[in-house]
Amino acid sequence: MRGTAAAVAFFVTAVPAAADAVAPTGQWSVVHADLRDSYDAVTVTPGGAAWVAGTRRRGAGGTESLLLKGRTTFKRVTGPGFRVKRLTSASDTRVWAFGASRYARWDGKRWQVKRWPYGRVDRAYSSGRNLWVIENANAFPANGGAGWKAQSTLRRLVGSVWRKVKTPIVIKGLDGAWAAGSVRGRAALARWTGTAWRAVALPVIPSAHSGQISELTDVAIDGETGRVMAVGWVAWPCGGAKHPFCGETFLLSGYVGGWNVEVRAELGIQPRAQAEPDGRGGAWIVYDAKGGGSAYLHIGVDSVEPGAFPAPSNKNASVRDLAIQPESGSVWAVGAAPSGGNGSIWAFVR
Repeated sequence: MRGTAAAVAFFVTAVPAAADAVAPTGQWSVVHADLRDSYDAVTVTPGGAAWVAGTRRRGAGGTESLLLKGRTTFKRVTGPGFRVKRLTSASDTRVWAFGASRYARWDGKRWQVKRWPYGRVDRAYSSGRNLWVIENANAFPANGGAGWKAQSTLRRLVGSVWRKVKTPIVIKGLDGAWAAGSVRGRAALARWTGTAWRAVALPVIPSAHSGQISELTDVAIDGETGRVMAVGWVAWPCGGAKHPFCGETFLLSGYVGGWNVEVRAELGIQPRAQAEPDGRGGAWIVYDAKGGGSAYLHIGVDSVEPGAFPAPSNKNASVRDLAIQPESGSVWAVGAAPSGGNGSIWAFVR
């Protein structure tokens, strides 16, 4: 690995930006905002340090890579020397950053950078001793697509080598030892045994439409109870000129042998919905709102409640990534306006 010295670089905001604030307990709030920025990825270490990657506008219409770090306030820090698109962490001294052609590990003092010769990194996960990457994952197109087929590749870091891992399902999301995705056009889950991925039996998703397909896009696991919560979609051809496919969002929760399925017809098809545990036995589900931007569902122990992220008046908040602080109920979200700029960091503090 190549080592690149990293020092903390402090900055003064040159344009109007919301002041950093401590998130009030029990609700989502904006803890940092900057009109110049767009935020794409977030990870939170077990020690509570949140790392945020994105871009910042420069003069003459250009942009530069950006990396922030903070807890209640955020400061710019030196990055690994490339635009970071995905982040994950295992500890305060094991933070991983992935770009288009390079990836790096923060060891507490400096970035160690290596070449990334594989495909586009869509998601990265650190779980125990395992570091996983989902690459080249495709999403169901907004207007549907006859013959659409789910695709992705899963890799695991073994020593210093990224090994392609055989999976019984096409994986789109991970949490802990669980994976969400589909197999042959049907929503599916798989579980890591420590040596291999094994498919998990699921109930049949209700179908009243010919040609229906389905997929799970992400999964969240409650660390104390082992409760599984996943989000997915179902779609079927409906013959419209503007909307050739119709569909719904569904939520899956429970345990092996005891699953519950809830359909949310009003949300339509949500091919990019994310899930993150809330540290209290439930999960946050973030999806694209019909009016623009993002909204959320909170899966509780006994109910599912909808909500919206706070945003400036007449602005839409578009969440691009979620992360929970391990062993905590604190959850972080990052994003920007749908067209870019107005970067925001939200926090929900238990």
